[in-house]
Amino acid sequence: MHLKKAIPFFLLAIAMTLGSTAHAQSLLSGKITDARTGEAIIGAVISLQLSDPPLSVLSNTEGDYLIRLPGPGKHKLRVFYTGYEEQIFEIESQTENALTRDISLTEANYLLQTLVISASRTDKPLAESTVSMDIIRPEYPEKLNSTSAQQVLDRIPGVQILDGQANIRGGSGYSYGAGSRVMLVMDDLPILQPDAGFPNWDDLPLENVGQIEVLKGAGSALYGSAAMNGIIHFRNIKPGTEPYTAISLIPRIFMKPALDNQWWGKGNDVVPGELVTTLVHRKRYRKTDVTLGGFYANKTGYNKGNNSENTRINGIFTHHFSDRLIAGLGVNLNAGHSTSFFYWDGEGSYVGDSSSYSNSKKLRFNLDPSVQYFSSGGYRHKLMTRWSHINNEVDNNQSNQSDNYYAEYQIHRNFEKSGLEFTAGALTYYSRVDANLYSNSIFKATNQAAYVQMEKRFWERLILSGGMRYEHFFLNGPDSVGKTAIENPSRESKPVFRLGANCRIGRASYLRASWGQGFRFPTIAERFVTTSAGGVNVVPNPLLQPEYGNNFETGVRTGYAFGPLQGMIDLAWFWSRYQDMMEFTLLFQDFRLLFQSQNVGDTDIKGFEITNQSKIDLGRSIILISGGYTYLDPRFVEWDTSGKNVPINRLDQATQGQRNAFASTSKDNILKYRSRHLLRCDLEYQYRDFFIGANYNYASHMEAVDWLFEVDLFIKGAKSFRQKYNKGYQVLDLRMGYRLGKVNLQLNLANAFNEIYSLRPGLLEAPRNLSARMTWVL
Repeated sequence: MHLKKAIPFFLLAIAMTLGSTAHAQSLLSGKITDARTGEAIIGAVISLQLSDPPLSVLSNTEGDYLIRLPGPGKHKLRVFYTGYEEQIFEIESQTENALTRDISLTEANYLLQTLVISASRTDKPLAESTVSMDIIRPEYPEKLNSTSAQQVLDRIPGVQILDGQANIRGGSGYSYGAGSRVMLVMDDLPILQPDAGFPNWDDLPLENVGQIEVLKGAGSALYGSAAMNGIIHFRNIKPGTEPYTAISLIPRIFMKPALDNQWWGKGNDVVPGELVTTLVHRKRYRKTDVTLGGFYANKTGYNKGNNSENTRINGIFTHHFSDRLIAGLGVNLNAGHSTSFFYWDGEGSYVGDSSSYSNSKKLRFNLDPSVQYFSSGGYRHKLMTRWSHINNEVDNNQSNQSDNYYAEYQIHRNFEKSGLEFTAGALTYYSRVDANLYSNSIFKATNQAAYVQMEKRFWERLILSGGMRYEHFFLNGPDSVGKTAIENPSRESKPVFRLGANCRIGRASYLRASWGQGFRFPTIAERFVTTSAGGVNVVPNPLLQPEYGNNFETGVRTGYAFGPLQGMIDLAWFWSRYQDMMEFTLLFQDFRLLFQSQNVGDTDIKGFEITNQSKIDLGRSIILISGGYTYLDPRFVEWDTSGKNVPINRLDQATQGQRNAFASTSKDNILKYRSRHLLRCDLEYQYRDFFIGANYNYASHMEAVDWLFEVDLFIKGAKSFRQKYNKGYQVLDLRMGYRLGKVNLQLNLANAFNEIYSLRPGLLEAPRNLSARMTWVL
């Protein structure tokens, strides 16, 4: 052991010896190593089982550890490190003696041991989760050359991003930017825009995001109203022992599409493309961790006029006052302007209808103070707060401004003697919204909630978990909208529950089952939005009611290893049932066809999913394979095809089943804006500092959309385009890169086959495009 590295170790031993009381104690020391390579393992957790309060230490940079044993007798210890099989052993100590025990850990299936937090709000190995989860590796967004999180999420099995809204396993359709059934969380704090339930993807500092976790299924019991369909949790990269500073330059050029229909990029002085620059700095300054990020993007869209310029600055400052007390402050500022159109001016056109363009300026920022304290009794206390300001200036009377205040207290304790883990919390959320977009009114909204989650381990094989949340909503707004009187203020309260089980049925096989309830209160946007784009008019529905749901899932997750190959395969069957589901749908009012968020009755979504992640370690080279297939059967419970023959002026007299059939372009009973089949695949080969990879993305044809979108009076050519391109879409992306010292070079060819496709009527997706990434590590 080097003298310099040994000094802290021996000082710790002296301090622990001097700090011993009259009660006889022993010291246990040793080294933690890799059983195969013999290398030291840094940061392994050595915990004294059944102690009160719990006692744990970490191995140092040499793999050495030192732990104090409370008195003579037999003691049970647990050694754990991510990616290795845990080891539990007993040791007997005598009065005031020094003991030595070296420990070798055997490498486990690294995928099963990946730590996730979203399923229980505490770190757990992925294998022990009671629900379906997918993990995105920290380096994956960079490998895809993504500059926005939504470009990454669209590669996950069962996930689609439709015009900015996340959809997990068919739980959501097209929501016109209002309302979400998927909660977005950044380091345990919600990041959806409160008034609209919309994700502002450009606010997410992707340059400092590490692991991304996607929980599939109802998460309302832990995360609240917007988590009916799932949770996407972004976790920041923490500063390491070595400082990290890097600057990246990311240019992108869009090429000529296969469908040369009003392609404006040819022979033009302005080439459709993007230029993005990012800067990151992460360092530990003694007791303070600092994470800084900067982002600038100037984008000229492939759709003419869909342009933007955006600047973002973010930082996280964490100070360790002691081993028990930690305080943090997060800062994020995002400013910019953009133009866009809602739908094209003709079939498959890259030019927008002149009446559907809008211009916007934005200024959004948030401050996130937090405190975390570990008490002597083994409790973790956590207080998270946020103040966010949002100012979106949009023409066509679509502006909105809000100030939002959030505070959450959380307490956690692991009772090792009984195998019980306990998490509870309470929160309050207040928003003041002033918006022309929302019937030109001022709103004051409050959301209060309390939750509890308990998890019990039996026989080292079975885990049972349960939780509940009670949520209360209060909204003070206008007394009437148009001719409709409103009960003001409006209130709604609801408890929701969840149960889960996970059983290890083999050395690396886990059987799970879960049930979760969901409850979603309408957003301000869904109830009060008033806007138009060309011939599409959206009107408020102040009488909109909350929706409820139940999600059931059973699945099996198993790890496998054959020589250099190790991986994990997961098979899941799921069923979601919603009552009074809220969807934007067709309305005939005052001799006009309009869109309005309505309760469309009950819906039923069943399906299954199979995913695989694997790694082939060939020594100098590594092959990574991942992907999955999802099948969906999304239906209305109330569906009556006779609604296709109901006259428009008698639509208000039709049954719910008739109205659902009338509003859809499909004769079959299928929810709008869903694909029955989704397939995602990713393959990467790494050799030393070089990598090459491919990503394949398939979605079957979206059979049902809003009937009005196929009427040329509103969106020209939407119906004929959908008839021509009715096989879904297949998109292949290619990538390669090389690390040359402190410089990383990368090329990406997206949509290599130049697929023509549209995720929703009237708006084409990107043609083939070439991008590069040059990262200098300073």
